[in-house]
Amino acid sequence: MQLAITILGQSNDGVVDAVIFATTSSQTHIVDLKSSLFNTTNCAYLLIEGNWNQLSKFESTLHAIQKKFDCSIHSHRVEAAKEMDVMPMTVEVIGLASSGLLSKITQFFRERDIEQQEVSARMYPAPYLNAQLMSAKFIVTLGNDSLFQLRDELMYLCDSLNADLLFEPFKMGV
Repeated sequence: MQLAITILGQSNDGVVDAVIFATTSSQTHIVDLKSSLFNTTNCAYLLIEGNWNQLSKFESTLHAIQKKFDCSIHSHRVEAAKEMDVMPMTVEVIGLASSGLLSKITQFFRERDIEQQEVSARMYPAPYLNAQLMSAKFIVTLGNDSLFQLRDELMYLCDSLNADLLFEPFKMGV
């Protein structure tokens, strides 16, 4: 069994460390962990795995951690993902933020029922220009049969948005 957790707390207050320690004491395991700092707010996403009694023990510590650090912790039990015959791909797009780039790319995937495993995006000032750029990275899962057609359609969309595209197989890394 697995438990998905989201944490919102003040930066550098130690709440993520406390949750990591709680996994050790409850004999559960971290399957996935992502933590980012947005301004002064620490945001973390975890996927914890264990049997039902280990997860119950872990869940009972979350309320105490939430109270101690005055943060927001939400959890949701999930079944382990089934293995599927799909290929994970990395899609990176960079273009003008004013073009609605992020919205148009996510709509492209949604219209084709393409599952977005992960999305990260950031807006930043363009050097030498008075404009904002948007950089977005997606990890999507595709069936092998639609790979080339999808890449061509995505390249056409990015060309119409005057955006750069990188479309390649997902490389596992930390």
